[in-house]
Amino acid sequence: MSGGKSTKQWTNARILSYGVGNVLNDMCASSWFSYLLVFLNDVAKLSPVHAAVVMFSGQIADGVATPLVGVLSDRSSGFPSIGFGRRKTWNAGGCVVVMLCFFFVFGSCLPRWFTENPSSTVLVLYYCTAASVFNVGWAAVQVSHMAMVPELSSNDNIRIILNSVRYAFTILSNVMVFIAFYFLLHDVSPFNVPDQLKFTLLTIFTLVVGGICTLYFLIGTEEKCGPLSPEENKALTLRQRRNSPAVLDSAHRGPADMPFEADIMPSTPIFKETAPMTWSCWFKVCMFYEVGLIYMCTRLSINVTQVYIPFFLTISLHMSASSMAIVPLLVYLSGFVATFGMRYMNDRMGREGTFAFGTILMVLSLIATWYLTIETSYLIYPLSTLLGFGQSVVMVTSVCLEGDLVGDQNESGAFVYGAMSFTDKISNGVAVLLIQNARQAIVADPIADSLFVREIYCLVPGIAVVISAITIYWMRYGSGTLNLKPRRQSVHEGSHLLHENENYGTHA
Repeated sequence: MSGGKSTKQWTNARILSYGVGNVLNDMCASSWFSYLLVFLNDVAKLSPVHAAVVMFSGQIADGVATPLVGVLSDRSSGFPSIGFGRRKTWNAGGCVVVMLCFFFVFGSCLPRWFTENPSSTVLVLYYCTAASVFNVGWAAVQVSHMAMVPELSSNDNIRIILNSVRYAFTILSNVMVFIAFYFLLHDVSPFNVPDQLKFTLLTIFTLVVGGICTLYFLIGTEEKCGPLSPEENKALTLRQRRNSPAVLDSAHRGPADMPFEADIMPSTPIFKETAPMTWSCWFKVCMFYEVGLIYMCTRLSINVTQVYIPFFLTISLHMSASSMAIVPLLVYLSGFVATFGMRYMNDRMGREGTFAFGTILMVLSLIATWYLTIETSYLIYPLSTLLGFGQSVVMVTSVCLEGDLVGDQNESGAFVYGAMSFTDKISNGVAVLLIQNARQAIVADPIADSLFVREIYCLVPGIAVVISAITIYWMRYGSGTLNLKPRRQSVHEGSHLLHENENYGTHA
């Protein structure tokens, strides 16, 4: 496609083609963050510390790759001769990397092709490399897919529809993975044993479905190729706030990461229409550190529960392996339901009230979970539903706080989102590494290990989210950096706009 405007209209088929473009990433991420440690411990037979090192290496690679991919993607031109602009080129390349690395982690172990019993050093190096490269490819797909939205259309309503359809497929992708894993554990012999065969079958299912969706996206989504005109660049910059990296990052990983920032009215930014700030100016802003602490602790509380749900269910509660698929599914679905009330809660209770509500739900769920026994383990199902609801509320609110901080400072806003995303990934990686190092010494003692996993699952997320809640109330009543006066903006999301004069692939 040339730099000129396309005459193609937004049809349901074209919206669908964009919406399925991240299905591969979503399905892989669901398995990766829910079952990677389980796979490395039970199938690859790595020690708890070695498994944590593998996950940590992936976190580091993700944190570094995400901003770099954005910069490099912005500067590239793609292959216009075949209809691949800069975004689709990076997306296609990232998908190839994701599929190869995902298969050679969960589907097959390359060193075992050459020797039956490779050394632990070889396995650790192999999985660390695969995890790092996988996360680079994952970042390429994620960033390029989301970055297409403001370039495909200048109409905010169309963008909301595109993001909504994409999010619908994110939900469907996660649901498919959990349901598929449930049936594999339940119906494939040996039953309720997460062995190599089941992970291989799950990998094949993920790559086939994700690969088909990726092909449909690459064929059906027409990307504008060539440089933007000055008018298009200006329009893109003015609308950059609504498509901020906070929205992209909130869609990253985990059942409770809900990208609904665009649906909630932003608070008045701390900075008015003043001279643009540089990245170094943010280090002099108190709110930068406050929001950073809230976001980091919130993500820590969610990621720890997500990673250690399988261990808590099987080690502490002695539940069947099939529960490892059912409980994450309940957390995810309840979190999705919670997002429908986010705008109302933010309007009625403000940022701090909404966050406090989510914190209370999480803490109540975790306290009740602490007292579960083997006999009462079935109660984990309603408690996980309550947990998912609370996690969704605090996650969306913390993402909105990032938008409140940046406001209209688009010139250096990417630094803020990148810095917080990087500290989030580093802190989570370090936390898992420390936890697994502590487990290493007691893993041979079932009773001690069971108690330790219970403590990690119930206490660490609870403490982290309470720290976040205290900080947001400090912002409101202590430092006074939290401004709760909403802008009177509205977003009309009528689907009839799809059939008006909006041209597909243009910026007009």
